[in-house]
Amino acid sequence: MIIGVLGDTHGDLRPVQKCLNMMKDVDLILHTGDFYEDAQKIRAVTGIRVIGVVGNCDYMVKGPTEEMFAAGTRRVYLTHGHLYRVKHDMGLLAQRAKVLGADVVVFGHTHCPLVVQKDGMLFVNPGSPSRPVGTSEPRCAVLDFSRASVKARLLQVV
Repeated sequence: MIIGVLGDTHGDLRPVQKCLNMMKDVDLILHTGDFYEDAQKIRAVTGIRVIGVVGNCDYMVKGPTEEMFAAGTRRVYLTHGHLYRVKHDMGLLAQRAKVLGADVVVFGHTHCPLVVQKDGMLFVNPGSPSRPVGTSEPRCAVLDFSRASVKARLLQVV
């Protein structure tokens, strides 16, 4: 299973389309929030199933703050990250993911791309294709569950 990951799109769908063009043969797309409506637009445009969550900029929007699902034999936890103060550290997020029994944790909020193994879990933040922060470039990510281990690749949006 190949999963495309993006988030913190903030209503700017031009770079989102570039991400979608780079995500070849994805079976599913994850949207890490900010803006939840963008996830719905991506679903309508691509016809691909999209799982999205709301973020701190999704004012007055009803939607889930977290999702848990299986990708093959792995358990994937998706959240925006603001409720776990990920701009400070990933401690609270790691605790929540551990309680849920997650193997892979996908989050956003910081707009900074990240792929790191911690406490036996793979943490992936795709960054932002439309509003990167600091020295980071516009990014999205792809998760590959087709091998014995999960592989995450960050893609630079060009």
